[in-house]
Amino acid sequence: MQNLKDRVAVVTGAGGGVGRSLALALASEGVHLALVDIDSEALGLTRAALVDYPVRVSEHVINIVSKAAMSALPDAVLAEHGKVNILVNNAGVTFQKSFENHSIEDWERIVGINWWGVLYGCHYFLPHLKAAGEGHIVNLSSMNAFVGLASQSSYCATKSAVRLLSESIQAELGVHNIGVTSVHPGAIKTEMMKATLADADDQGVALRTYELVQKIGVSPETVARRIVKAIRNNEVRIRVGADVVVVDWIKRAFPVSVQRLVGWAYKKSMN
Repeated sequence: MQNLKDRVAVVTGAGGGVGRSLALALASEGVHLALVDIDSEALGLTRAALVDYPVRVSEHVINIVSKAAMSALPDAVLAEHGKVNILVNNAGVTFQKSFENHSIEDWERIVGINWWGVLYGCHYFLPHLKAAGEGHIVNLSSMNAFVGLASQSSYCATKSAVRLLSESIQAELGVHNIGVTSVHPGAIKTEMMKATLADADDQGVALRTYELVQKIGVSPETVARRIVKAIRNNEVRIRVGADVVVVDWIKRAFPVSVQRLVGWAYKKSMN
């Protein structure tokens, strides 16, 4: 999809972080936007940041965990924009808890947002992407889809599922002129991890991890720019950040040793 001008993009999790940065990056290309988030105030701030761009912007305050809300979303977007060309399933959440201390309610929440939200988006928007004659789906996975990290079991599981869903439907949808990109960022300087600090098993370790991410992570703007490039070039998978490239290659070369190292590091952190 080389020409993005006057296309229509749906972006979930558009209230901040990568979602807001991506909305700005797409608007700079002349893309009209349907912004989706559960937080109406945050969504309003994103829309305010877009005021100088000559594009149509609609706000859709919904919970992407809701099948009813997501099944109704395409009609709401079409009513505002008349078509859909790009879908970005960006919304996500993480927990910093051991598997033992993960409640079933924790799992239900993260699976709902990280998995069902993505699946609903792909499922309910696919007919409209096909009707547009050309489309692109972007699914936000993670570095955590490449390695099983301690205290991240639910995040790793859901992001791995997103990765393989993306690869499977990419193999199918090319015949319909629809591209699919699985995005694997490493550390990103957003507030997603900070929002879960209070519920972490070890708040000291969690805080140090958050502070490290703020030092070494890439900016949301960097991720957004790379996603726009991936849409243009119809890329199947992208990695954003030196850390994810290193982790990916080391895990390929030493799959068992890496997991043993992760276990050793977790044990050391508990002492």
